[in-house]
Amino acid sequence: MESNIYLQNNNDDTIDLRKYIHLLFRWWWLIILIGLITGGVGYLISNYMTPYYSSTSTVLVNQSPATQTTDYSSVMMSERLAKTYAELMVKGSVLQQVIEELNLQLTEDDLTGMIEVKSIINTQLIEITVETPDPNLSANIANFVVAVFTNQIEEIQGSRFAESKQSLLTQLADLETQVADIENQIDRIVVPDEKDKLEEKATQYRAIYSNLLQSFEEVRLAEAQSVSSIVQVEAAVPDPEPVRPRTMVNTVVAALLGGLLVIGVIFVREAFDDTIRSTELIYKDFHLPILGTIVRHNHKKEGSLIALEEPRSPVVEAYRAIRTSINYASVDKPLRSIMVTSMDPGEGKTTTLGNLAVVFAQTGKKVLVVDCDLRKPRIHKIFGVSNSFGLSNILAQSNEIPLEQGLQNTKIENLKILTSGPLPPNPAEWLGSKKMKGILGKMKDYADIVIIDTPPSLAVTDAAVLAPQTDGVILIARAAQTRKDALKDTVDQMRSANANIIGVVLNDLDVSRSAYAYRYGRKSKYSAYNEYYGAGEKKKKSFISFF
Repeated sequence: MESNIYLQNNNDDTIDLRKYIHLLFRWWWLIILIGLITGGVGYLISNYMTPYYSSTSTVLVNQSPATQTTDYSSVMMSERLAKTYAELMVKGSVLQQVIEELNLQLTEDDLTGMIEVKSIINTQLIEITVETPDPNLSANIANFVVAVFTNQIEEIQGSRFAESKQSLLTQLADLETQVADIENQIDRIVVPDEKDKLEEKATQYRAIYSNLLQSFEEVRLAEAQSVSSIVQVEAAVPDPEPVRPRTMVNTVVAALLGGLLVIGVIFVREAFDDTIRSTELIYKDFHLPILGTIVRHNHKKEGSLIALEEPRSPVVEAYRAIRTSINYASVDKPLRSIMVTSMDPGEGKTTTLGNLAVVFAQTGKKVLVVDCDLRKPRIHKIFGVSNSFGLSNILAQSNEIPLEQGLQNTKIENLKILTSGPLPPNPAEWLGSKKMKGILGKMKDYADIVIIDTPPSLAVTDAAVLAPQTDGVILIARAAQTRKDALKDTVDQMRSANANIIGVVLNDLDVSRSAYAYRYGRKSKYSAYNEYYGAGEKKKKSFISFF
């Protein structure tokens, strides 16, 4: 509640973190509820998903000794070789052989999706990871991929020396046969000369055989030095724990995402909410004085005023503070006639007017309340008077009717009522007439302060027609209902009509659900007022609802 006109300079566009913190505190139950719901859904979905088990085998790629050096290019070559082998492991020939040997009912594409092969950066190691619904199958596939690929690499690299080795083996076999034949002949021949010739020939063949055998060993050595090998350094073993779905992780993530989604929706809703929720916003956007704030309370009885039934209520103190703000709104020229209007129906315009009239009358001033709402009048209802004769009767008569004839007394001393009377067909024309202007002059002569009720400004033009004829206009805005563009249109309308806008009253502010909550705290000045004035007294049936 504002006890004085709000004139604080607040032109910065910084984000008020306290407002968003308050939003989190306000909607904590919804954030937790949605988080629990989404977490529960994540848990149920994870339990119904098929579990997958992972097994990993690690192999070492040994570069051929002939290409091994200690320079940087050798290191890069080793890493490239590991990456090349990692790509070749998931090719069709390897996978097809694995499928055949394990008798899998899978296609190559299916098996490719289960295998992940990656070379470890800055090493010559390759990891083969397989995920399947069966932990044993995962381990078998990983190990068989390594075995099949190792055999294929050995066959591919060995094929470069196979022809030379085969040729040498053939020649060696032929020489062995020839040497054996010559030795048989030597055993059968008895002539020395012929025997010497055969032994010399056998010696030659043995020398050729020795040379061929040496060549064969050289080929084998060259093959061993130029072939890169693959060694399985860690075999894949079955893992009984599934790698997915990770039920607890999924549950926590789903709960967090649900909570963050709610927070996002709350913040977006707050960002796009164009209703007025605080007096700070009114001053910041419209630079209008704030006469006061009326908090939400339980006094909703039709045809009664809280200023009469609960004069010691903190809400009534708020009306008295507004009265003070109005008294100081114009120092040079006292406000004798005040028009009260709102932007749209249902913003508490008439109720606010009635309570203000009561607190003004309680100061000893002679107050006249005039119902200029010639469309849906309510003043006679809240003050409990008849509406058979009123303003419309005075305006309709061609001859001048004394103002006092239409006034009605109330149970409040110094407070009189001029009701609307029967509803005319053209209210705006009647209110803008010269006769109405003359009647307003008589009203100001009769009372110390005239408070005029009108229809909502955006619904019809009655308020805009009547506003220039009064000393000041009070706008009633309802917290969390009045839209900013509606207030802007009303302000523009009043300023175009050269009306004097005294200020704005923010009505029906829910302290526990507004940005005021973090300013006032859980124990506000309203509750302090109740504790002070209510000590030792029986609590009344109507009270401010703070929580």
